[in-house]
Amino acid sequence: MMDHAATKPTTSKTTKIIELEYLDTSSLKKLISGEVLAIRVPEFANAKTSERLNQIIGDAATLEQYSHETYEDGRVVQHFYGVHRWGTPFNSTYGKAVGSDAHVKYYADAAHMRGVIDSICAPEKPPIQHLMEQLQEIWPQGAVAAAFQGQPMFCGIIRAMFPETAHLSETVPHVDCLPRSIAELEHQFSANIYLETPPSGGELIIWDTEAFAYDEVKRFEGDQLPEHRLQKPLHIQPRKNELVIINTRRPHAICGFESGKRISMQSFIGYNAGEPFYFWC
Repeated sequence: MMDHAATKPTTSKTTKIIELEYLDTSSLKKLISGEVLAIRVPEFANAKTSERLNQIIGDAATLEQYSHETYEDGRVVQHFYGVHRWGTPFNSTYGKAVGSDAHVKYYADAAHMRGVIDSICAPEKPPIQHLMEQLQEIWPQGAVAAAFQGQPMFCGIIRAMFPETAHLSETVPHVDCLPRSIAELEHQFSANIYLETPPSGGELIIWDTEAFAYDEVKRFEGDQLPEHRLQKPLHIQPRKNELVIINTRRPHAICGFESGKRISMQSFIGYNAGEPFYFWC
């Protein structure tokens, strides 16, 4: 197992956000414990791979709205907050019976998109696969693609934001939390690897508060988070090819921007003590 622990982390404006040359075990432990809110690794993605992905996304990809789920009167309700996607997300199956058309589509699309992304990135590995391999080296239990329902899940969905709708996320802090009926996780993180960033704006906002438990998330009416948990926002200006990892059970949002594009490859990462990191999206 390799660990780049000798690399001295740097801080950006606050000790709650650390910047590393390489991921290391001790920084991941700080993220899990809540000692830090975000890990940043600049120049994580191979620049040529990012350019190939950006070209295909711009020229050939069919983008759809990437909705976010909330719970209203016990029902799953999907909302559009300005993010588009290439690939089918697992939250499209929420509230649907296992074996439903939504589940069949998700797993079929997962297999298809793995092949598509692999072929675009070849001979390099896709950025999210590169991250998974790094975690396999530095984390004692490693990292795997999740298979919560017995089938391999997709890792590395493409998220795209554009000036016309980017502002929709800015005023709606939200949390992401896998339903306990699918898998019980101690923590849920997200990894975004930025393939393109706007010249200004598009900051990631994360609030310095305790991560919400799943039971708390289900009690929220719609997208209304408790105001007293939204008092300490921290801003991260993503950079092209940078990796940013946060705990998605903490409120977060994205600022709007006036020009350019904000494109990333993303995966959720589930954590339970003594188990590998689980990747899915």
